[in-house]
Amino acid sequence: MKKQRAFLLSSLCALFSTAGFLAYASPDGEFPHATVKVWDTAVAIPPSLTLGLTPGESVEDPTGLTGHATSYPTIVTVYANGSHPGGLSGLSYWNPDGNLFAWYGKTLGFPSGVAINRRGPVLAGGPIDPGSDGFLGTPDDRQTSFGPGDVWVAGQQIELVYVHIAGTNMFRTYGVTNPLGGANGKRAWGIEVDETTGRVFVAEPEDGRIARLDPVTGGTKVWLFGGNPAYMTLDSTGRPYSTLSAADAIIRLNSDDTATVWRVPNVNGIAPSFRTVPHAGAQAGAPGDNANGIITADADGNIWFLETNSNEVGRLSGGPDGVLGTADDEICEFTKPGLLNPQQIATTGSGNRLQAYFTEGDGNSVSVLTQVEADLALPPTRVCTPVPAEPFSPIVFEAAASFFDEKVEPLRTPIVPTVHDVPGLDGSALGTTTTADGKPIPPILRFSPMPNPILSSDGTPIGDAGNGFPSGLTSVYAANRIAGAYLKGNKHFEVTSGAIIAGPSPPSNGTSGRMTGGGSVFTADGRRVTHGFVLQCSPEQKRNNVLQVNWQDGNQFHMESVTAASCSDDPAIEPNPPGAGFDTHSGAGTGRYNGAAGATVEWTFTDAGEPGTSDAAQIVIRDAFGITVLDVSGTLRKGNHQAHNE
Repeated sequence: MKKQRAFLLSSLCALFSTAGFLAYASPDGEFPHATVKVWDTAVAIPPSLTLGLTPGESVEDPTGLTGHATSYPTIVTVYANGSHPGGLSGLSYWNPDGNLFAWYGKTLGFPSGVAINRRGPVLAGGPIDPGSDGFLGTPDDRQTSFGPGDVWVAGQQIELVYVHIAGTNMFRTYGVTNPLGGANGKRAWGIEVDETTGRVFVAEPEDGRIARLDPVTGGTKVWLFGGNPAYMTLDSTGRPYSTLSAADAIIRLNSDDTATVWRVPNVNGIAPSFRTVPHAGAQAGAPGDNANGIITADADGNIWFLETNSNEVGRLSGGPDGVLGTADDEICEFTKPGLLNPQQIATTGSGNRLQAYFTEGDGNSVSVLTQVEADLALPPTRVCTPVPAEPFSPIVFEAAASFFDEKVEPLRTPIVPTVHDVPGLDGSALGTTTTADGKPIPPILRFSPMPNPILSSDGTPIGDAGNGFPSGLTSVYAANRIAGAYLKGNKHFEVTSGAIIAGPSPPSNGTSGRMTGGGSVFTADGRRVTHGFVLQCSPEQKRNNVLQVNWQDGNQFHMESVTAASCSDDPAIEPNPPGAGFDTHSGAGTGRYNGAAGATVEWTFTDAGEPGTSDAAQIVIRDAFGITVLDVSGTLRKGNHQAHNE
């Protein structure tokens, strides 16, 4: 009987498959859609600076470990062409719930890889913060440490590698190079943190090596093997993997200083092709040449990678014995019609809930590969090839990197997003995996075309600029949500879809709720006031409260502490009762008005349901002398407030 069923299933698959896709008709003729929010960061803030342009690789910080006054969830995105006085290239921290952005300009050039130390350990010996007076050796100095929430950046830039210390404005920079990219200049691409030891692995493609950095001493251990190692990931034991762009292979460094290599096979008559290093035009600053993370390890021990130039998604696994590094290892490659120029990949989940998410630059898409469905697909959608592991002995030596410390002040602003509906594209699906409302999830679902809105002066969409080149992308940081950036432009995005089925539970904040959001209201004399916030119902959660208000003539207020907070249900606000148990957040706090300490703020924010046009804000700000500098109230013209019961 089992053989008959297997034969029947095989026959049906062959009968209804087309070009490798298993035929299935969605009940309403559609695959899942996505709600896409887009934030335009070409926004002038005091003193009329254009914010982070050419954003690239992005990583998620679901619990706010980074600690740069954006609460949680925070997305960290590197960018290359801003106008921050600290440097055109740097880091953007942004909260898609609160519409909050903080920019740190650090250097010149193109950042490549970015990584967050999520678990530790804490290591003494970080930069010394000179305090508010800006001078070392005075009573307000503060010694920092390396540890969870630190953000590490590598790049094709003047400063080879730098780290931003969590919760501070302090940076440590390693390996300063020739700013002209001369013979002595170096370029780093992939970067990852070993969260057991705190050491940092860096891929240096032009030198054909991977270096391991001790952040405290600057000591390095180097493995030299050639082949242009470009992007990096670590497995659960801390072993680094990298793509070899010159050889279209994957390399792993082992604990005994040997290496293991897997050669990516030709599939469908197409030779594998990673992104080459360096790209033509990189020295001239061509935006399309910014690097992204094309390799990642999943929770089940597999290594996923993107073959950018041959339009494929690869998975390296342990084969029948389940152990990577043996003769029966296997590489499966996945593709579909329309998939074009994949950029950054991330995974979430395990087993039947494991998904890989990736952007497509030329394909103008954010795509979802659901492993359990993709493994049922037929050629050419899925082609699996045995690939035996090959031993290799790199040259190993030790060295040291110079370093220096500096303090960079951020620029902050709220930005109101536009909201778009984007269809999910696919020809067919088996129908065994569905969204919560029953829509089938195919092997590869492409949300395309991704919106790239042109905005009027008041933030109203008036057109679309075409392909913004979706590039950076996170893994799942909240239910059904991933985020990223457009490389050829100045926009960040968030994708929410029921097709994103893998993901962590929302972080617990120990309170009865919170309100997030922001938007624009207008004063009686017509001045536009833009706000963004994440506010807990309990004032004890001080680190997770954020409020930023910007208004005409370059005025801004940044809250530093909450003095009072409460959440309540106003029966006059629909829906009644509210889904979150409350619809009104009232509170007070202290902060900085145009950089001067001692200012105060009082607020009342309401959530009257979707789409936010009936939500309201009342904000009163006073300077350090008690003079009212802003008093505004009204319903939102643009934006949305959202009450959450977690």
